Formats: sequence, structure tokens, C-alpha cells
Amino acid sequence: MVLAAVIVVGGYFSWQFIAEQNKPVAPPKNYKIGFLLTDKDIGSANITGFKGGMEKAGYKEGVNITYIEKNAGADRATIIDGYAKDLNDAGLDLIIISSTSAGKALQKLQDAGKLQTKIFFLAVGSPRDLVKNLQFPEGFITGIGEGTVEFTGKRLEFLKELVPNMRKVISVVEKGSTNEKLFKEKLAETSTKIGVEMVYIDIDTKKPDEILQKLPLLTKKLGDAYITCPCKSNDQGTYAKPLAAQLLKAGLPSISTELKSGANIGFLATYSDDREKTGEAGAVLVDKILKGMPINNVPVSFAKDVILEINLKTAKSLGITIPQSILSGANKVYNE
Repeated sequence: MVLAAVIVVGGYFSWQFIAEQNKPVAPPKNYKIGFLLTDKDIGSANITGFKGGMEKAGYKEGVNITYIEKNAGADRATIIDGYAKDLNDAGLDLIIISSTSAGKALQKLQDAGKLQTKIFFLAVGSPRDLVKNLQFPEGFITGIGEGTVEFTGKRLEFLKELVPNMRKVISVVEKGSTNEKLFKEKLAETSTKIGVEMVYIDIDTKKPDEILQKLPLLTKKLGDAYITCPCKSNDQGTYAKPLAAQLLKAGLPSISTELKSGANIGFLATYSDDREKTGEAGAVLVDKILKGMPINNVPVSFAKDVILEINLKTAKSLGITIPQSILSGANKVYNE
């Protein structure tokens, strides 16, 4: 009995030793990371995933890392440049961004030779607007491109899978928006491949509420289905809800880019990137940068993990039967 007790105790200390050895080693200094945010970043899963990933890597807020946030909200045009300068001048180890507009504000400093802080983007729709050489970033900026625009082609293919007989697909697009060019390029490539025609209704990127005036045009006379543009007029709840309602009323199957305003509010489906996992992947790369890895050794990568949501009530209203294979693979099904 005594021998058994010794073995158990010995085993306990062995496991305790192994657990101690496997704990993340806390970085010795107090790092300072800034966040240059916009309205789209409020409650962002990218940032939640990033901070969680940093903690797993041994960075504990208030102990060896400090986060400093500057949020321009929806007022990007007038104050984001000033916030970019404030963060650049604050002596930070790194600045995190989650939008192309925040990236461009910092890129202005880089172009003027004034950028002195490394930049990492957790999610931007058009990383090529910020970094010319994605494999070997040439300046102070690198990161992960989000799937909002990159998944456009796959999103259209999935819509075709849900609606096999569709021939024309409609989209209201904000002309001149950050994502317009790449969005249309990817749709052109995929639509040709799968044999569908794109029908665009252009509105002013500075007037997203123009989409409300265009809603009566969204009928079966114009097309067979709808794909949302990754822009304010399609994604923000203010416009997304009436858009989803009109599409349902017109009998148009639809697919959205946004988890916050997609299948959950009446669109047939949402096909989006898993932003929390993207944030966690970003933390792994930021850890390497903080430990000395040069930016040009950190290639720009792209989100890979997909989240699929289906609104079964919408499907039934449209007379669409969703294959069981798709329902089984969905992350969430609404209104069963």
C-alpha cells in the first residue's frame, strides 16, 4: 500500500511537471498594441479571436501586454487619419486594423515616409490595395485578408447549388466602394464558369441609403436570385433587413456575406469566413513579429475557414428544398 501511494504521488508530480513545461512562456516585456477601428469592428469576432489567441501564446492583458484602441466609428473620412497619426506616434510595438479604410490611413503615413510602427491587418477586403507584393511585403504592413470578397466566387457557386436553374443573378453594388472592383472581377470569372449572367444595379458609395429606392426593382423580371455586395448598403442592418424582406416578397433566393445580417434576418443563406479563427491565426503571426520576425518574412495570407448558415423558413417560403447533405454541414439552421 505504501509503495502504491509513492507511485501515485510520483505520478502526480510527473504530470504536474509536464503541465508546467507545456505552459506558454510569458514574454518578458510589456508590449503595447494599438487598434485602429471603424464601426464594422464593434463586437468583431476577429478581435475576440485575436485577443484569445494572444492569451494562449502567453500575452496577458494588464500583465505583459496593453491594448490601446482608437475607434473612428462611422466617421472615417474626417477623423481616422488623425487617429492613425496618434497611434503611429505613440511608440507602440504594433498596430492592428480590420478594415481597408484604416489600412489606407496608415498607408498614407508609409507613403510619406512617416510610418514607424508595424501594421498587421486581421481582416481587410482588399489586401492588394495595401501590399503590392503579397509574398514578400515591401513595407511595414502585412496580415490576413478576409473571406468576404475572396469567397465571392465560392459564394456564387453555392447559390447555384441551392438554385440549380438560376440564369441571372442580381446585385446592388456601391460604385467606387473599396470592394467593388474585386467583387465584380470574381463574379465575372465564376459566372462565366457556371453559366450565369450578372445583373448589377449601381448606387453611390457615399449614399448607401440609395438601395432603399432600388428595392422595387428587385423582382423576378430582373433575375432569378440575389448575391449581396460586401458593402454598407447590403450588410448593415439598417438596409439589410428591408433588402431581405424585399427579396423574400419577390421570391428571389439570396445569399449573404454577413453573419450579423444574413440568414438570421431572412436571407436564404450566409456563406462567410470564420472570423474568430482568423483572429486566432493572426495572433500566431503577430507573436512571431513581436519576437523579431521581419514583416517581409510574413506573407499576406487569406482566411480559409467557412461558416455556413441556412434559413429553412425562407427556403420553404420560396419552395426550395435544401439537400440534407447541406443542412448537415451547416453551422446553423434558422427556423426549423
